[in-house]
Amino acid sequence: MWCVTLTAHVTPRAALTPELEAGLRSLLIAAYPHFADFWAGTSYWGSEPEWHLWLADPAGVPVAQMGFGRRVAEIGGRDVTIVGVGGVATHPAFQRRGLGRRLLRDLHAFLQTLPDVEFAFLQCREEVVPFYESGGFVRVPNPAHYLDPDEDQWVTNAGPTLILPVHAALRDWPVGERMNLRGWPW
Repeated sequence: MWCVTLTAHVTPRAALTPELEAGLRSLLIAAYPHFADFWAGTSYWGSEPEWHLWLADPAGVPVAQMGFGRRVAEIGGRDVTIVGVGGVATHPAFQRRGLGRRLLRDLHAFLQTLPDVEFAFLQCREEVVPFYESGGFVRVPNPAHYLDPDEDQWVTNAGPTLILPVHAALRDWPVGERMNLRGWPW
């Protein structure tokens, strides 16, 4: 039986200590070893997050995390305040124990404290769509237009797009319209 108490933290990016940054990078390397060279230098891809939501073991070591940040995107001709989510990871030794679902619950609770946020947004691989849907995200047919940080050019990604209503109703989402993220993705 698994019986480790984990503590949740929402840390502004500007408040990360060098030790915490190193711990988040180590977690990402463990979760995504095929990108170890990339994660050795940073704890995010694309847009620098405003916050990191992370779960710590009793020694204070990060075992699960996500980065996220606010932005006003243009969707179907109107401005929509979103929070983009990225860098979602759970250390392999802690996977299949509900930590990812806990991150999603804690994210939603934190977003409720930000009255300007209408929706959370993410794009992911097809095989993890059911995980995000189980945490309240809804798949929508909206391609995302953004500046690709790897290619340094504007691209449109029609891959799985998911949103989480925060201070707006699902019916308010402009279904099918292209999202202009106005910068890098998360």
